[in-house]
Amino acid sequence: MPQLPDPELSYAMWMAEEEKTRQQNIVIARKYDEGEHGVKLTERQEEFLGFNLSEERFALNYCATILNAMTERMIVRGFESADEDVAAAAWEWWKASRMDALQDDIHRGMVRDGETFVFVEWNEEERRPRLYPHPRYTDALYDGTGFGCKAFFANGDPNQPITKVSKRWTQRTYDEKGKPQTRQRMTVYYPDLVQRFIRSTSDESGWELYETEDEPAEMVWEPGVIPWAHFRNPRMRSDLWDAFTVQDLINKTAVDIIAAADAAGFPMRIAEGWIPTTDGKQPETEGGNYLSLFPGCWIAVPKEATYSQTVPADISKLLEGLDSYILKLAQITDTPTSRFQLTRQVAAEGTLKQQEGPLLAKVRLRTTMGGNGWEDMQEIARRLANTFGSAGLDKEADIETQWEPAETRDEKQVLERLQIKAALGVPQEQLWDEMGYNVEQIATMKAQKAEEMQTQSNIGSEVLRAFERGGQ
Repeated sequence: MPQLPDPELSYAMWMAEEEKTRQQNIVIARKYDEGEHGVKLTERQEEFLGFNLSEERFALNYCATILNAMTERMIVRGFESADEDVAAAAWEWWKASRMDALQDDIHRGMVRDGETFVFVEWNEEERRPRLYPHPRYTDALYDGTGFGCKAFFANGDPNQPITKVSKRWTQRTYDEKGKPQTRQRMTVYYPDLVQRFIRSTSDESGWELYETEDEPAEMVWEPGVIPWAHFRNPRMRSDLWDAFTVQDLINKTAVDIIAAADAAGFPMRIAEGWIPTTDGKQPETEGGNYLSLFPGCWIAVPKEATYSQTVPADISKLLEGLDSYILKLAQITDTPTSRFQLTRQVAAEGTLKQQEGPLLAKVRLRTTMGGNGWEDMQEIARRLANTFGSAGLDKEADIETQWEPAETRDEKQVLERLQIKAALGVPQEQLWDEMGYNVEQIATMKAQKAEEMQTQSNIGSEVLRAFERGGQ
């Protein structure tokens, strides 16, 4: 009777293969974003395409445009909470970590790789949390960076809570003789424990606990929360997934157009009964003795010699095919065609808004999921501040991410709408929020308004007292 495979071993092998495929897909998405598309060029094309780079490369990179169309509309404006102290602290942590500049890296990693991370660390010197973006881990074996994080879920189900997060990187050190050495490191974070490992074999089979003078191998983690915020795209899938094949077709068509224009895009002259060289001899390998035609030149040829030339090729149909592929790329990725500018005509405002509809739907879903990540990050930061900094912040107060408007706005219409709302009695703070002011700006304007009201009240009181003194 044949022996059945071990279920646990089979499951582990399946998980390993799934992880390998996942990492390879992320590496592909990153390369397409960067314009590394692996286009094959002829020797002649390599002479004038990418010749100034370390390796010849060519790509009409529209993948970056697809990602830009989304991430440009994903801008965090601030954080709102019923507790003003919580909202102010969240915004202060955000500014201190320069997340206004780093947020684009997070959003791009989320929509391109399918997931990304932010590490929340307590900085004892500054007495506040610090926020550090981290990419999803990809192994160097699959042409990855060998750096990043991976989340593990209960029962292996991404819809269930995260049970732990691992961070892996390559540590570079020097031995006693100054010779550089590298070793693979990994830290695993649980809600109440941190473990540090070093790889003891050349493959994934061996990891052992690792301890240094500054870092114990295992450390109890007091806050009871995994200090990693996880940012997820829908289905943890890259938004470039459906674009790869069409992007390849665009590159292939562009290369074909270049080849056609190079070979037959200009007239070819045909000489019969004579050799068109300066010395009448066969053309040299480098073509140095070919006749050069210029205005006013004289050419002596035998009486029986003839001359003709071919008609240049019409590449307009090939160009139409290229535009057709670009249009298909816009359609399957829900990216407005105006981002690719296929024609010289500028679309009307109404047409642009209509084209933006599918893109806005994508952005809204991703800001919802990204907002969850930012809110989780702030919740972790609040726990650390309360545990290590005795901040005393209300742990029950909700924190909500505020985003800049994703749609293209007509400022005149916005102002008219705000004027109507003001006439209906909508609070001024709400109007300021809709105008796009962030939490800090609104707080400043509130303080200025309160100061102005106090000043006016003081002036009124002084006038009344002066009037009363004059009447005595």
